[in-house]
Amino acid sequence: MSNKPKDESLDDFFDAFFNSLGVSGSNQGQNLPARNLSSDSDFASITSNDYEAVMVSDADQQKISELESIISSIQKREPDNSAIDINSTYKINYRLELNASQLKAVTTIKGPLLVIAGAGSGKTRIITYRTAYMLESGIAARDILLLTFTRKAAAEMTGRVQELLPDANSGSIFGGTFHAFSNYILRKHAAMLNLPPNFSIIDTEDSKDTIDLIKTELKLNSKETAFPKKARIQEIISSSRNRNMTIEEVIESDFTGLEEYIDEIKLIAAGYERYKKICNLMDYDDLMDVLRDSLKGNAMFRQKMQHDYKYIMVDEYQDTNVTQREIVYLLADHHKNVMVVGDDAQSIYSFRGANYENILRFPQQYPDCGIVKIEENYRSNQRILDFTNDIIHNARIGYKKKLYSSIKHENMPLVRKFYDQQTEAEYIVTEILNLRERGVELNQVAVLVRAFWHARFIEAELNRRNIPYVAVGGLAFIERRHVKDMISYLRLLQNPYDAVSWHRVLKLIPGVGSVTSRKIVEQINKPGGMDEIVAGNKKHADDLVSLFGALRSANRTNISVAAKVEIMRDYYSPVLKALESDYQIRLLDIAALIELAGRYDAIDKFLSDFALDPPSKRFANKNTPLIDEGEDKPMTISTIHSAKGLEWYAVFVPHVLDGLIPSSKAMSNLEELEEERRLFYVACSRAKEQLVLTMPSFVTTYNGFLSYPSRFLIEIDKSKFRFEV
Repeated sequence: MSNKPKDESLDDFFDAFFNSLGVSGSNQGQNLPARNLSSDSDFASITSNDYEAVMVSDADQQKISELESIISSIQKREPDNSAIDINSTYKINYRLELNASQLKAVTTIKGPLLVIAGAGSGKTRIITYRTAYMLESGIAARDILLLTFTRKAAAEMTGRVQELLPDANSGSIFGGTFHAFSNYILRKHAAMLNLPPNFSIIDTEDSKDTIDLIKTELKLNSKETAFPKKARIQEIISSSRNRNMTIEEVIESDFTGLEEYIDEIKLIAAGYERYKKICNLMDYDDLMDVLRDSLKGNAMFRQKMQHDYKYIMVDEYQDTNVTQREIVYLLADHHKNVMVVGDDAQSIYSFRGANYENILRFPQQYPDCGIVKIEENYRSNQRILDFTNDIIHNARIGYKKKLYSSIKHENMPLVRKFYDQQTEAEYIVTEILNLRERGVELNQVAVLVRAFWHARFIEAELNRRNIPYVAVGGLAFIERRHVKDMISYLRLLQNPYDAVSWHRVLKLIPGVGSVTSRKIVEQINKPGGMDEIVAGNKKHADDLVSLFGALRSANRTNISVAAKVEIMRDYYSPVLKALESDYQIRLLDIAALIELAGRYDAIDKFLSDFALDPPSKRFANKNTPLIDEGEDKPMTISTIHSAKGLEWYAVFVPHVLDGLIPSSKAMSNLEELEEERRLFYVACSRAKEQLVLTMPSFVTTYNGFLSYPSRFLIEIDKSKFRFEV
């Protein structure tokens, strides 16, 4: 391939503009120096001692000791081996349908019960059959409350009960989310609770818009400062309520870059609460707060609820927050027929307010509770379970469990190291194609990532080879705003009259809206238009000069495609910083663009292959099979958080480097580090038959140069996986 011939129209375009200003752009946009690579560490010789230890505060140590004491008291209990008497007239053969541990959980319906159900152990089956068993035991459906975290889960469970017992009145069971239950109860008993009967519920988007309205009224929307956006403010306010933390504590813990705005955000939060009361509104957090407070402060209402719901089951209890836990305790306080089921090893939603301590402290609330551990796994082969058991065995906090399976296939987990991210991506995509050739459907394959930018090279490679995929838990690489912005700059190098790209990049200039942008674009095609643009837009003249200068510099024919992208990156970085608080993470995507551009020596070929639109159905090259999207259901790229509860035949986990998994942000706090361990456990336990973990030899981020394997991987017995370079 050869360099693209000089684009005379673009060169003349900017020459005329800079000549009119008396400015030369010849010294702009120097190439960056080559990066020196450090030598690879010997994987076999690395030990846990090579990693910096996480400091544990006295308060954390006290909490750990307390939780260990609670767990130890449970672990020491003798298992309940008493005979289970099942009425012979029951329609369902529970002994045949369930294993011994499941049967114990299903038939223990009196008193408090904690069920620790490991990954893939049939948690949904337990709740379904337990509900059916209660109905066959004469418990009225209306007395049963089933709280889940998704409407889909509740509908699936109650639907299965109806299939098992077609004649049962399972439709009278309340099954739904905490929010749905709160909404239903508060509306039903509004008069008893002195609530206006016509209060309105606002969803998250409505909440953001309301906050934005208040921010505007308080005149905090100044474009001179990068004031937090409405979504971020809503997240902070909601987090403080879900976690019983002040706004200061939330910002100091999770949003340190916003500390200068604490007073303003507190003012917005106060205005938000007042606005909702005046307008008779409740957001999702209000629903639970009002229900909890009503149960606490209104004895008549509390007694009514305890009478109506005598049997309570809570799914995914490790994901409850403080308010949800209190609601469960208050509802169950009289009859105490409450079963909570979950897995502390899969508690990964603290950023939503989930508190892993809820499931660990259940025996503290109910010292005489029963406990059942479900350890037989029906998802993964034993080799994968040996690997995942080791991950969680090293946890500082949690119930000890050892999952086992009757699936004895010999696919041992594989760990592979590569020179760079591109080589890693090529390997993963090649393996996905190999699986497809062996008859594994694409929709039975997943790539799971800690953060979505970890998949940027993989997405580009999938696009290049025309392999259909869905992105879950984040926008696809080619759909992200900052990537689209960069592509718009580059398209202007190819075609300076691309009106769509001009509109996009011009509106990135502060104060330039649709009207101003349209006027500028209209002038671009006119002779001498640049002088008139600057003269007619004195307010934006400096910004326009800067933009045009970067484009002119990047259009030089004697520099590489990668250098062109670097020049536009350098121009765009301060723009992005003013727009997004997480600009440093977004810049990592742009770094990927630069590396991808290094494979091309013509800008038009790069833009064509990158393909902002969905992958075309033409061959990328003669060796790549054409995959028709109508023929194959797409594979999945997902964040680990979004993959919880799902499973695939084969799972790939890329970028398993310390600082990425676990995130560097978690390394100063033991609890956050332990949640990262649980996240890694969730990722690996999604695999049924094949688990592959990969890493490049290094990744450079704004946090530094990362080259060591994940500490969680180093802790695992080397006999539990294969390692290849």
